[in-house]
Amino acid sequence: MVVNNSRICLRILPAILCLCLIPHLALPAPAADLASAGQLYRAGKFADAEAAYEQVLKATPDLVAAQVGMIRSMLKQQKIDDALQKVNAAVAANPNSAALLGTKGEVLFRLGEMADAERAYLQAIKIDPKEVHSRLGLAHLYSSYSLYGRAYGELQLAHEIAPDDIDVQRAWLRMLPRKERLAALEAYLASPHPDDAEDTKHLEESLQFLKATVDAPIHRCRLVSKVDQTTTKLESMYRDAQHLRGIGLTVSLNGHNNRLLLDTGAGGIIVSRKVAEKSDLKRISTVHYGGVGDKGLQEGYTAVADKIRVGELEFEDCVVQVSEQKSVADEDGLIGADVFGSYLVDLDLPDMKLKLSPLPKRPDDVTAPKSLNSEGESQSTAEQDEKPAADAGADKKADATKRPVPRDRYIAPEMANWTKVFRFGHMLLVPTNVNESKAMLFGLDTGAFANLLSMRAGKQVSRLSAEDALHVRGVSGQVAKVYRSGSVTLQFGHMLQPGQNMVSFDLAGISGHLGTEVSGFLGFSMLQVLDVKLDYRDGLVDFSCGPPYCTKGR
Repeated sequence: MVVNNSRICLRILPAILCLCLIPHLALPAPAADLASAGQLYRAGKFADAEAAYEQVLKATPDLVAAQVGMIRSMLKQQKIDDALQKVNAAVAANPNSAALLGTKGEVLFRLGEMADAERAYLQAIKIDPKEVHSRLGLAHLYSSYSLYGRAYGELQLAHEIAPDDIDVQRAWLRMLPRKERLAALEAYLASPHPDDAEDTKHLEESLQFLKATVDAPIHRCRLVSKVDQTTTKLESMYRDAQHLRGIGLTVSLNGHNNRLLLDTGAGGIIVSRKVAEKSDLKRISTVHYGGVGDKGLQEGYTAVADKIRVGELEFEDCVVQVSEQKSVADEDGLIGADVFGSYLVDLDLPDMKLKLSPLPKRPDDVTAPKSLNSEGESQSTAEQDEKPAADAGADKKADATKRPVPRDRYIAPEMANWTKVFRFGHMLLVPTNVNESKAMLFGLDTGAFANLLSMRAGKQVSRLSAEDALHVRGVSGQVAKVYRSGSVTLQFGHMLQPGQNMVSFDLAGISGHLGTEVSGFLGFSMLQVLDVKLDYRDGLVDFSCGPPYCTKGR
């Protein structure tokens, strides 16, 4: 073996020497500068990469690869308007460039212009079927549509076209079985990669979780009770004696009851250290989490609850997150509605009831899933390689050891008039008109008391004024600069809600994290008069309400 390695080295060495000694084999100056800019991008040095691409364009103004690199570097820095201006000018000058059209799709996706982004991607692929970033862009887009089968197909194509592309590598990690993912993630983090410090920390913590659990059975959070649906009461939660905060849900962890804030804007279950110690949760690995607030990431850890009970439903072997703080946003903890993503979730807020029932069966389903997504987003990246319970006719003839292929949303006949929303992990984004604006994307958030408007959207639809007396606090601490808009009218689903006052602050961090523009949040003060039904599997939401609280929209 040693001798063979030596022979390989001897065959390669002369070629290396030739590249070093023969000047005419060196890369020409523009190509060398372009490669250098690409290395800066790959290493996550986006400001330096933008400057390097700009230098290349001074020498060769029409070089498409440099235009694409500069625009994508701008996007990574959240310079959205500059990126839009540059890409529009570039496409106008070169309308048949697949690479530029694909990049335009990326910019439009970041702006939340989903239909226009899809058109740009498809136009790029029509010109060049191997335009890899358009394939990858469609994978992200179709995933947000809950078209998971189509998304998987596009990602497979992107991986076949360019398996070494750094963005493709990052997306492909989620598709790998645990042991393969562990090795691939380790290699990814050991090389230059275009992730900021926060994303890198999350990836490193995912790696530590995999190392701690890769040889153990997956924590599936299985249903063990004999019933498959339940109705349980919701409780009012207050900031103080006079001010309502939101809705609480009693959740039993290892036999200890806790009242957690039911938060459609959060993912998974996260509890305070005090609750974890009382419930004897078993620690797995360190994790950091974040949300609204200016204090950045908060420290915590993942842990296992032997049993979780909600109403009449009991589950076993569930992973949850624990905060090292004494409270989570001033509460014992939060439970995201996405935890119940295997169920049809009915939040009857006027009657303060939560109903969980089986989702409509797809035409080829044998049985409905019976588990909790107690980890939130992270659960989908740590468990997909082991044998699941078969539930699809299409999978009956397949090898039982293979992972099922993701499937597109299913719209049952009784849900034909429900609102299609965009799903990004735990977040459901509802197309919403503010006054006479075009549709913007608003998060559905029972954990936010007030309706929220981003600074970017607020400047477009209303006049903002500083609100020094108003304090906004989330899981990442207090928000420093808060504003208030004038009265606006909101239209979403079939609802028209006039006279809404909006709290406004900078949501750029949340938008950047999700990868698309979040223009605001629909908060509890308005949602409390609605019956909200959620189908996380298919990306569908239904709002119902009667007078005097609601007016039917267009």
